[in-house]
Amino acid sequence: MTRPSLHHLFFIIIGPSGSGKTKVAEAVFPKEYKVISHTTRPKRTGEQEGTDYYFETQQHFQQLIESKALAEYDTYNEQKYGVGIDELLRKTTEHYAYDVLTFQGFQAIEALFKPMVIPIFLDVSKENVIARLQERGELPEIIKERSALYDQEIQNKEKIIRYSPHFIIDANQPFEHVVNTLKQIIDISIK
Repeated sequence: MTRPSLHHLFFIIIGPSGSGKTKVAEAVFPKEYKVISHTTRPKRTGEQEGTDYYFETQQHFQQLIESKALAEYDTYNEQKYGVGIDELLRKTTEHYAYDVLTFQGFQAIEALFKPMVIPIFLDVSKENVIARLQERGELPEIIKERSALYDQEIQNKEKIIRYSPHFIIDANQPFEHVVNTLKQIIDISIK
């Protein structure tokens, strides 16, 4: 059985928690270009099924795993998250697509769909991560937890360098500069 392939590029935004991944991605990519992930976490106020996530029961998520319907999946804060293969194929049929994922998520998808998967790492200092989390009004225990994760997450920058192509953006720069840099990367990559 031949594995299906992506028709257009899939950009994966990676970086430490608090690096601005989601905010930057939403400022650059059209909303309809986002690959919608599956999750078992409860729906938050204002979130919509099929727009923010596909909200799944633990049982249905397990069925997705067992049927090999997910390109990647992981557990974060005791909730499961995963990218469906069908969603990924559908979103890249007519144009490029994107998602904000972990390095492990990138590795799993890249193994299935290389060379059509491009990692973009947002490199940011620990001090800036803590400052941004404080600006967002995060609770002290959340800031402490994310700060502890930083050392582990920043190591992914060295791992991404092994993949070609890859891009690393200095996310310590002002937001508009980071957004413009990402736009330039997309333009270069799709030409």
